[in-house]
Amino acid sequence: MLVVPSLAEGLPVVIMEALALRRPVIASAVGGIPELVEDGLTGWCVEPGSPAALATALRAALLATVPERTALGREGARRVALRHDARAEARTLAGIFRGERP
Repeated sequence: MLVVPSLAEGLPVVIMEALALRRPVIASAVGGIPELVEDGLTGWCVEPGSPAALATALRAALLATVPERTALGREGARRVALRHDARAEARTLAGIFRGERP
């Protein structure tokens, strides 16, 4: 698992990398993080600045079964591949530079 208890972020690449490796994530609900980290689907998204919320998520993660953690990781990898593929994004960006609409 990856734990990212930030107070301010955009869409951290480290979260995409962890999810691509099928690792569930515990992260604060700031910036673009909730786009990838959804409670019960790809990990645990917690209130920023809340030690209690972070502790609850850590406890839930530690108590989760291997099949539960595996399912979270699998869904995270699927979402990253679907929404954040570097080659697909490069093609889109190149098209924009050529004047094409995404």
